[in-house]
Formats: sequence, structure tokens, C-alpha cells
Amino acid sequence: MTDLLVRETVAEVPVTTPPVLYVLKRFPRLSETFILREVLGLEAAGVPVLVDTLLPPEEGPTHPELAAVHAPVRYVSRRPRLRQQQVLRAHAGVAARHPLRWAALAVRAHHDGTWRRFLQAGLVAARVRDEGVGHVHAHFATAACEVATMAARLAGVTCSVTAHAKDIYHQDNAPHLARRLAGVDTVVTVSSHNVGHLERVLTRAGGAAEIRHIANGVPLGAAADPAASMTLLCVARLVPKKGVDLLVTAAAQLVGQHPDLRVDIIGDGPLREELSALIERLGLVGRVRLLGPATTSEVHAAMASARAVVLPCRIDADGDRDGMPTVLVEALSHGVPVVSTDVVGIGELVIDGQTGLLVGPEDTTALAAALDRLLVEPALAARLGDAGRALVRRQFRPADSTAALVEAFAAAGTSTGAGHHS
Repeated sequence: MTDLLVRETVAEVPVTTPPVLYVLKRFPRLSETFILREVLGLEAAGVPVLVDTLLPPEEGPTHPELAAVHAPVRYVSRRPRLRQQQVLRAHAGVAARHPLRWAALAVRAHHDGTWRRFLQAGLVAARVRDEGVGHVHAHFATAACEVATMAARLAGVTCSVTAHAKDIYHQDNAPHLARRLAGVDTVVTVSSHNVGHLERVLTRAGGAAEIRHIANGVPLGAAADPAASMTLLCVARLVPKKGVDLLVTAAAQLVGQHPDLRVDIIGDGPLREELSALIERLGLVGRVRLLGPATTSEVHAAMASARAVVLPCRIDADGDRDGMPTVLVEALSHGVPVVSTDVVGIGELVIDGQTGLLVGPEDTTALAAALDRLLVEPALAARLGDAGRALVRRQFRPADSTAALVEAFAAAGTSTGAGHHS
């Protein structure tokens, strides 16, 4: 059984359940293990899944668990034109069945500047019709959400979207959030903090979508022994909101007291060169290592050999921030304590002094002190890790997340009077 597969018994849904079509910006994507795990969970529960992706797969390593996915993945043309035969045929079929609906959505797309998404939505709607799809789901309230909602309207089925963080808070996305979610029957999100924020945004805009908190399910990993390690691990995209530079700066305050300390950073991104220069400038070459991207099994092996997993998240200048970093849940699933910041919903997982340690964002002195505590108190690291693993067992069971998602799909529109889809 692979790391991402649900390891628990999942109540299967009736075999007559119609397929769910996922609309994603890109699939697969190495950093989005939560989507891969979600699809595997639905398929294990007997829900047929189809995937339409707006961009081709990214280059580089992929998770071996991808081979277990049965869902057929289709790439939707990035720049469709109505005069193209496939696009024209798809839209003609929809317009013939629902001319007023097609015309209204077309006019709105012209007005909103989402015409390209509307053309893509026609292709998705044709697949919905041809393959008997009963529900459309998107991840991230950005382009995929726009395509999914219009496709669902065109095809006359219900729609939901999982909202995460950048799609909610980033300055480029926040002004469009209410409009993008206007056609969604159910909004799923990953933290209670996000639920409250989305409720405020949609209430101000007069929206009526139901908002549900469904955790990204994470299976329990093999129990680790953090007390036996002197390695601090960070798994993150190398972007400002992850605060990796803060970890490097904090590490410089620790190496004198801890000659055996090593800091490993797994991930890649636009800040790689900048971080490499910082490591060299602080004299940390060989002590702090940028290891690049890794597969799930490689990440979990690294977690099993760490004293703690560190993610000093910040709210970036453009408003971007983390919602509920899956990597922290994965670390706790192994019984490895985590150190992070009290940003957005992280405090719902990392309970300071109980399942990990929390510090204020941008505070490298407090971060270094928290890390020092775990390095000099191995018993504390073990206690926090054990409590974190128990929390994951209670609140992040993959079977529970899958069941909640299936329920959300089935109930989509019941509380919002989604008869406008039919």
C-alpha cells in the first residue's frame, strides 16, 4: 500500500453513482499531494472520477502513487477559439439544448473578461453530458473555479470548489473571490478560519453558497523517534509566504550551540538562488541544505529522520498566506513535532505546547528559541509528536474526509435551491 492511499475501510457509495468531474489548473502537480490523495480516496469509496486540466503536467518527478489513479485525465485547450471545430461543436450542442442559458453566460463572460474560460467551459460541459457526469468540482477559486462553474451551468449539474489560501487572500485574487464563487453551490475549505472569512466575503456580496470545513485527510505514517535526531526539516515551495529565509536566519543562531545540527530544506521555487546566497553569507554551507523537490516517499523518509518539521509561515506583502499546510499534518502523522507561526488556520492544528510550538511571524529570535527548546529537550519533542499524531488520528482520517466530500457533492444545491441548474 502506498503512502497516499487511504489505509482505512471506506464506506463505498452505490455503484450507480454518476462520475464526478474534477477541473484543475494542472494535474498531476508534485506539491499538491492533497488532490492526489483526495482522488484516490474517492475512487476507493467507489466514486468514479474524471479530470479536466487547464495546463499540461509539470515536468520533473511525479509521485509513484499516481499509477494507482484510474481517473482519465484530459487536457483542455489552453487557448480555445470558437471557430475551432471541437470548440464550436461543444458550444453548439450546449446552445441547442439551453439557448437562453448559453446566451446569458456568454454575455456575462464578455462583460467579466472571462471569455476564454467560457470557451473552455463549453468543452468541459460537453464531457459532462457525454460521460454522464453528475457533479463538477474544482480546486482553488481561480481559473479552474471559473471554468467549473460555467461548465456546470451549461450542462445543468451542480458544482463545488475547494478554496485554499492564495486563491482567497492574494491581492490578485481577493477582489474577484465573490464573483468567482457566485455560481458555486458548495464551497469546501480547509480550516475554520477560512470558513469565517469566506462567510464574511460572500455575505457582503449577497452570496448563498453553503460553506463546509473539510480537512485534507492524511493517513497515519510510521511512528518516528524525533528524540533520536538532530535534523530540522522544512518541506515547502521556495516562495515568500513559506518563510524559509526565516528558518535559515534562525539556524545561524543555533549552530554554535548545536554542532551536530543540520537543516534540510525540500522543495523548489523562485527563491532558490536567493536562499542559496543567504546560506553562503551566513556561513551555513553544509549545515543547511537545499535538497530540491522530492516524491512523497522521499519526504516521509526525511520526516521519519527529523527532530522537528519547521514552517515559519508569514503573510506576504501581496496578501498571500498559507491556509492549512498539509506538510504539517503529514509530519504530525509520523509523531514528529512541528514549529510554525500563528497565521490563518495553523493554530487549529499546531496547538502551542501541546502538538507543537507556535511563534509570531517574522520573529527569528522566537523561532530560534523554539527550535532550541526541541533540540535540548528530546523528551519534549517526543511528547509533542505523540500528541500531534493522536490529533491527526482523530481529526484528519482520510475516510472521514472522503465521506464528508461525498456528502458535500450529493448535497450540493439542496440548501441554495439549485434548480437553476436543471
